Amino acid sequence: MLPAMKYASLFYSGLFLLVFSSIMNGQNDKALLRELAAENQKSVEALALYPSETRLAILEAAKYPEVLIKMNNTRQKTAAAYRTLVEDFPRPTQEVFYNIARYPGMTQELTVKQESPAAIREVLRQMPEKERAGAYDVVQNQMRTLLKINELELTARRTFEDLIYDYPPSAQAAFRQLVELPEVLDILNEDLRFTILVGDVYRSNPAWVIHKTDSLNLAVARNHAEELDEWKSSIENDPEAQQELEAAAGEYAREYGYDTDDYYVADDIYYDDYLVRHHAVVTYHYSWWFGYPWWYPEPIWRPYPWWYHSGFYHHPQFVVVYMPSWHFMHWYFDRPQHHQHYSHLSSHFVNHYYGYRHSGTSISMGVGAWHERNRSIISEEWLSDRGRLPERMKEYGRFEESRQEYNGRNPKAPVAPEIFLEKNAAKYPELNRGRAQAADEVKRERETQPAKPSEWAPRKEPTPDIPKTEPAREPKTEPAAKPKTERPPRIQSTVPSEPKEKPQPPKTDKPRTEPANNRPVEKANDYHRQKWEESRKEETQRERQPAPAPKVQPQRQEPKPRTDNKAKEGQREVN
Repeated sequence: MLPAMKYASLFYSGLFLLVFSSIMNGQNDKALLRELAAENQKSVEALALYPSETRLAILEAAKYPEVLIKMNNTRQKTAAAYRTLVEDFPRPTQEVFYNIARYPGMTQELTVKQESPAAIREVLRQMPEKERAGAYDVVQNQMRTLLKINELELTARRTFEDLIYDYPPSAQAAFRQLVELPEVLDILNEDLRFTILVGDVYRSNPAWVIHKTDSLNLAVARNHAEELDEWKSSIENDPEAQQELEAAAGEYAREYGYDTDDYYVADDIYYDDYLVRHHAVVTYHYSWWFGYPWWYPEPIWRPYPWWYHSGFYHHPQFVVVYMPSWHFMHWYFDRPQHHQHYSHLSSHFVNHYYGYRHSGTSISMGVGAWHERNRSIISEEWLSDRGRLPERMKEYGRFEESRQEYNGRNPKAPVAPEIFLEKNAAKYPELNRGRAQAADEVKRERETQPAKPSEWAPRKEPTPDIPKTEPAREPKTEPAAKPKTERPPRIQSTVPSEPKEKPQPPKTDKPRTEPANNRPVEKANDYHRQKWEESRKEETQRERQPAPAPKVQPQRQEPKPRTDNKAKEGQREVN
C-alpha cells in the first residue's frame, strides 16, 4: 500500500498538472504546460501515487467543493467542542481519548457496555497491549466524558450524512471513502481554487483524466523505486552516515516521545517482509471530526513508529525500508545543531538531493526547502563541493545556532541570516564566501530570467522606425501656452469698476445646482469628484473676486429712473 501521509503534502501539484493539461490542444498550449509543470516538478506526480480507488474518490469529490467546505466547517466546530471536553485532563488521559476515537465504533461500544468490566476489556483488545491498561482506567473513571464524546461523534456523523444525502450515489461513496483519509480532506480544503478547477476538468473529460493518472502511476512508481534502491545502497555502504542516522533517529524518537524499544506499532501500515511475518497489520487514523491531537506542531493524522520516520530499523541488523519521512527531514534540517553533530549525514542528504533534486521525494523536498530558506547565504557552488561540504555544514550549524540564540535574546529586533553573517564574517569564512557567491547567483538569475522569453509566449513585432521626438514635443507646447493666454483676462475681470461682473453670481449658481439635482443614479465616485471640482471652482472665484460683491449690492437696491414711455405704461397698468 502506498504511504498516504508521505504524499499528502504533495497532492496539489498533481492536481495542478491535471488542470493545465486540459488546455493541451496546440503546440503553444503544450509548451505552457511544460513550463508550469517544471515550476512544480518536485510534486507534480503526487496524485498518481495514490491507489486507483483513492484517485477516483478524490476526483469525484472535487466535483462538489461545496460539500468539502461544509465538511470542513463541521470538523472545525466538532474538533473545538471535543478539545473543550478533554483539554483539562492530564496529557496521558487526553492521549487515551484521542486514541479511542481512532478505532471505528469503539467509543459507542464502550458506552453501551459500560456496566460490564469484562466487556470493556474485550473491546479494548483492539488497541496495542501496552495501551490497554491505561485506557481501561480512563474508561472506568471518565465514563461521563466518554458519553459526551459519543454523543458529539454521533451528531457529527448524522450531520455528514445529511450533507451528502441529495448527491449522486457515486459522490456519496467518494466522500465516505475520503473521511477515512483525513490528510487528503485536509489538503483539499487548503486551496479550494485548485479543487474546483480539477473537478471541472474531471467533469468535462473523466476518461482522459483517469487514463493520464493511470499511465503516470506506473512511471512514477518505477522512478521512485529506483531512487529508493539508490538510497538504500548509499546509506548501507556508508558506515559513518549510517551511524549518524541512527543517532539522529534516536534523538528524534526521544523528542517526540517514542519508545525506541518498540520496533513495531500494531496499527502501522508500512512494513517489509520481516514485519509481515511477525505482526498483524491494521491501520487507524485520528477522527476527521475530532482532529489530530491539538499539541502536535504539524498535522499528523496517523501515529507511526519512530522507525517509519527515519526510514530504517535495526533488528537485528540495520535495514533500510524507505527514505526518511518529510516530517523527519523537516525536523532534521530545522535544528542547526544537527549539522554540527551529524555533518557527514547532512552532506549525505545534500549529495542525494543533487542526484534526485526534482523527484518530489521527502529528501529532495526537505533539502530543497532548507536551501531555499537560506538562499541569501548558501550558493549552489558552496553545496556542490563534496570534499569540503561536511566542514561547511558544521560551520553553518554553528552559525545558525548562534543567530537563533541572538534572536532569542532580542525578539523585538531579530536579525536575518545575511545581516548576522555580515557582522560576524570573520567567524564563518566558508559561509561568508558562500554569501558572496549566493548574491552573484541570485543576481544572475534575476538578470537572465527576463532575457529568456517563454517558449509558448507570442513574440511582439519589431518596433517601427518612427521618430519619437517630434510627436512628443507637439502636445507639450499647446497646454503650456493656454494658461499664459487665459490668465491675464481672469486677473482683469476682478477689477471692481468692471460693470460686466454684475450678472456673474446668478449665472454661475444656476449651472452648479441643476446638474447635482439631475443625477440621482450617478456612481458615487463620479458624484464626489464633481462636487469636489465645483467647490474648487467656487473657492477660486471667491479668491479672484474679493471686491465686487460689496460695491454691486448697493447699486441693485437703487432703481434706475424710467423713461417717459415706460412711466406712462406703468401708470396705465396701475389704473
